[in-house]
Order: sequence, then structure tokens, then C-alpha cells
Amino acid sequence: MAQRIRTVGVDTGGTFTDLVALEGGRVRIEKLASTPQAPEQALVEGLRRLGVESAADRAGLHVVHGTTVALNALLTGRVARTALVTNAGFADLIEIGRQDRPELYALHPEKVQPLVPRELRFELDQRSWPDPRAPRKCLEVRSPTERELRALRRALERAAPDAIAVCLLHSYADPRPEERVASALADLRIPLTTSASLVREHREFERFSTAVVNAALCGVLGGYLERLASGLRGARLSLLRSSGGRIAAERAAREPVRVLLSGPAGGVIGAARAAREAGFASMVSLDIGGTSADVAFQRTRGSRGEPVESSTVAGHAIRAPALDIHTIGCGGGSLLCVDKSGVLRVGPQSAGADPGPVCYGRGETPTLTDANVLLGRIAPGAFLGGRLELDLDAVERAFEKLARKLGLEPREAALVALDSANAAMRRALSVMTLQRGEDPHDTPLVAFGGGGGLHAAALAEELEMPCALVPWAPGVLSAFGMATSEALAERSRSVLARWSELAPSEVARVQRELERATLAELREQAPRAASIESETFFELRYEGQSFELRLAPGRSAQATERAFHRRHRELYGYALDDAPLELVNVVVRSSARSQRVPAVRPPRRSVSAPGASRRVVFASSSGRALALRAQVLRREQLALGARIEGPALIEEFSGATLVPPRWSATVVRGAHLVLRSESRRK
Repeated sequence: MAQRIRTVGVDTGGTFTDLVALEGGRVRIEKLASTPQAPEQALVEGLRRLGVESAADRAGLHVVHGTTVALNALLTGRVARTALVTNAGFADLIEIGRQDRPELYALHPEKVQPLVPRELRFELDQRSWPDPRAPRKCLEVRSPTERELRALRRALERAAPDAIAVCLLHSYADPRPEERVASALADLRIPLTTSASLVREHREFERFSTAVVNAALCGVLGGYLERLASGLRGARLSLLRSSGGRIAAERAAREPVRVLLSGPAGGVIGAARAAREAGFASMVSLDIGGTSADVAFQRTRGSRGEPVESSTVAGHAIRAPALDIHTIGCGGGSLLCVDKSGVLRVGPQSAGADPGPVCYGRGETPTLTDANVLLGRIAPGAFLGGRLELDLDAVERAFEKLARKLGLEPREAALVALDSANAAMRRALSVMTLQRGEDPHDTPLVAFGGGGGLHAAALAEELEMPCALVPWAPGVLSAFGMATSEALAERSRSVLARWSELAPSEVARVQRELERATLAELREQAPRAASIESETFFELRYEGQSFELRLAPGRSAQATERAFHRRHRELYGYALDDAPLELVNVVVRSSARSQRVPAVRPPRRSVSAPGASRRVVFASSSGRALALRAQVLRREQLALGARIEGPALIEEFSGATLVPPRWSATVVRGAHLVLRSESRRK
């Protein structure tokens, strides 16, 4: 009797929805077209295909989901009509910002419009500031009266916003003034976010911006999760945080800023796991999906990598932990178009799931996937295990039209498209290596997603990387990362005190309070977790600096201070050993270990169909199309240690891996493929 599925990771992309089910010691995968107008429909249908249909099947089932619903809403501006309540004189803070120039040399810069229009910003006569008798506490010197709160309530009732953000100065130190305002507005029954409930840190612009974005997205993500919960009927639902851990769906609905990048984060988790199994200490991951390509650099210790605390999404400042991921609009579904100057452009527009690439039978504009089909890198005919027939004739007709505009042959146009896409991905990889101070010559590339294995070797060669790793089941790796993720909770609090004047007991008290808060949150998603780990970090700076460094505390205050000076010297080339330090924030991160998933084991002996081959088109040294006969193998039939010489194609249900001439692929632990160039071996 088959074991009941207990955990399913689900990654909803622009083109496909991927599911990975953990069934005892087995792993099962499913892939189907996304339903962009109602993303939950594809998820529920995928569960049905996995055999999860009845209430008994759903009992005890845990669905871990990565979604771009909130991110897409923010990118497109389809968010809730949001009101802001703030201190008198500070209504324009969210628009003034930091006066940064995102594009330093832009002659005509375009500023992102604030999410709250001027007419929906409401001011309260409230003031708090540090208590002179207790500098690390806050003193409220002016509180709004009951009459003023009633007037505010009436004004909001007339304005009829869909969401409200309450953002008051110094609420990071004392959240009670925001809570009183929220209580006075509770009977409006409008979703409401207080800034201190999300960010207990100073720097009011980032805190206000985060709260406004959160309020604007609550209805969008909350409505989606309600529909999804109705379809799941009884299964437990979690979402993946942007920082790479699980969060309960109920909390995610209240705090959508924590899951903005949940889809890409799952891929980083899966890639880091694959790199560890292959024995690599670090990696740069490349996830080529249907709409975008996501790049991240990670050390492979742990399962998440180190998150960044601040990011800018669609021009809006977000103060919430997130993995450091760089995204470009260059995926398999990216449309190929010739601009007015006669240059071929790849994306950022995408064919999505509907109509999809031309080879799916409905689209008319060729895509990057169609280029790979025309060049023989994706098998024409049966696709995804025979579920989808690829239309090669339609692809050839589409590329004939495109090639005429470029003055090329169709296959030469397809090669130019691949070169353009690789150039964009190469720049993205450089951002996450060279611009982060990491040498790509020493860093393996982990390429996955439906198109990762087709571009891995070319990108590794262009950046002179030591090798490329294509994980097992690359097309569903993000969903696999979600299924194997840990429950996670993170909390921080500003202290803003001179390090030498802080009593250890005071720091320990803040740490204990944060630990209690994270453990309480963990119980929402892992009530029976046996193993919980907590990490503490201090964010310190030299007095007068405008930025801080994060590090784990030492055994003593002096050891922590020495570690800070050492880290500062490593990063910036100098340290001010006699300058006083300031403790800015204390951060606590707690995680509950998930079930252990054993590495996939390849078969003991390779099994291949003798003579199986296909003509694949490569670029010659002169740039012309050159067709070569490449052997074709099934990945699941390759044994541990098997070595395949290029040119070759290694196919599987969720993708294909191209081994070019003068390259080889070796099966390593975990059934992963390591691609190496013969020139790099020398």
C-alpha cells in the first residue's frame, strides 16, 4: 500500500505550475500549465493529478506554496486603494523618501508614484521622542484626543479606502500609540497595518514604506489565499518567505511583504541543497523559468543563505528579510522581436501560459523556447512525457518571418536569439558575482528551471566558471526547495545605544523577548516541531556612521567588538579600532527543522538505447549554423559516475541538458549532472 503524501511543494510560475510531493522516502513530481487568471485552479488540479482528491487524502497534508501573486500586483500597480495615517507634518514622507537617484546618469528620471495619493493621507497631532531620563525608551508628549480619533474615523469612512496603514514616528521604540489608533479604527472593518507590527526598527521612511506596501497587498494576497484554502479544504497551507523559510498562510495574508519573492527563494533553497550534495562550498544559481531568469549567489552552509534586510521592489523600499536575488525578464517564454533599429530583442514581454510559445500551438510570436525547438535542443513532437505535442512546423513559419527582418536564415536567427539571451543572463550573473566581490572563475554555476540545462554550458564557458551543475529534476527544483524548506520566524528591534554603555543584562533581555516572539510564531506553522534552533545577530556601526554591519555575537563584549573591527577591515580596508561602537539592532532568527529528505539515488548501471541521436544546431567559429549529430539519453537511466561526452542531449520529464562539443557531463551524488569543458580541464 502506497504511503500517504504528507508534504507538497508548489511553485506557480508564469507558464507552468510545478508540484513536488514527498511520499515517505519517495519523491513524485507533476507539471502543468498555469492558469494566470485564477492561479489556484492549476494548483488544485495538480494535486488531483497526484492523487489528492478526497477529504481523506487531504487530512494531514501540508502544502508549501511559492507565489508571485503579491509581487505581480505590486509590479503592475493592481493593489488596494490605500490610506495612510501619520503624524502632522509627515504626510509627504513616503513621497520624499531618501532623495536617492536610482539611475545616476538618467537625464529624464522617472519617479515611482507613491501607493497612497495625497488625498488619502491623514495627519494626527501626535508626538513621541526619546525620554531624556531613559534614553532607550520613548516618551509620548502629545496624544490624540478621543475627539480627534473620532474625526479621523469619520474622514476615513468618507474616503472609503480598501486598506489603511498607520505609521507614527518612533513607534519602533513604543508601538502603543499606533495600536491605540488602530483600535479606534477597528470598527471600520478595513484591513489595517501598523508599521511597528512589521518593523521594530528606526529609519521611519523604510518602516513607513514597508507598512504602506503591506497594506496595499493584504487584500490581493488574502483574497487569493482564501480561494486557495477553499480548494484545499482541510489541508494545511504555508507560504515560502522571501528569506527562504516557511510562514503560515494566515500570517502571510496579514504580512504579504514577507512573501514578495517567495517563488525565486524556493529555487535558491533547492540549488543550495544540490550544490552541497555535489560537494561545492559556494555557488551562483540561475533559474530560467518561463517568464524570467533569477540569479543568486550563496554559500551552501545551511539551507537558506544569508538574507538582505532591505530591498527595493518596483521602486518601493521594503524592510523585510529576503534572499539576495537579481531578476531579469529573460525566460523560455520571452518574446523575440525586432525593434525599429533592426536589433533583435529578447523579452521582457512573455508569452506566458496563454497563448504560450509558438510550439505549444496557439502563439504566433516566437520565443526563446521556440528557438531551442528549432535548433533541435528540445525534441519536437511529444513533450512533458507525451502530454503536449510541440508543433515544429509552426515554429519554422514563425522564424521564417523573423529571419526575413534580420536578413538571416531561420536557424541563424534562432542562434542570434540564444546569443542575446545568454548575454543578458551573463550580465545578471556578473551582478551577483563580480559586483558582489566574488570571482566567477572559482564559483560553479547551478542552472535549473525548464531552460537551465540548455544554457548552462554556454554561460559557464563565457564566464570561465569551473563547471556547471544541473540538478536532478531541474524544471521543478523550486517546488522541491519549497517542499524541503524549514519553518522560519525572524524578529528584530532597534536599540540605538553606545556599545560600551550597554549592560549585558539589557541586551540579553531584548534577545529573550525576540526569541519568545519567534518561538510563538513558529508554533503557528510547526506546532509539533522537536528541533528548534535560534540564531542571534547584532547590527553594529561606528558612532556617526549611516550604515551597520551584521555579525554573530562573540563570547564577550570585547570579542564582539574585535570581530566588528575585523569585519569592517575585511570589507572596507580599514578599521577605527579606538572609535566607539553603537548597537543599532538586535535580530533573532528561529527555525524548525523539516523532515529529512534523502538524496536521490541513480541506478546502479546505465541503461541507454543504442544509437539514439538527433541533429542539433550549434554556431560555427564563423557564426554560421552548424548541424551536428548528438546522442540522446534519458537522465533517469544514467548511473552514478556515468560520463557523457558531447555533443549530447540528456532529456527528462522536466527539462533537458545540452552537452556541447568538447564538453562532458558526469553523474554525481544526488543524481545531479556536472558539466565541464575539456579546455578547463587542461
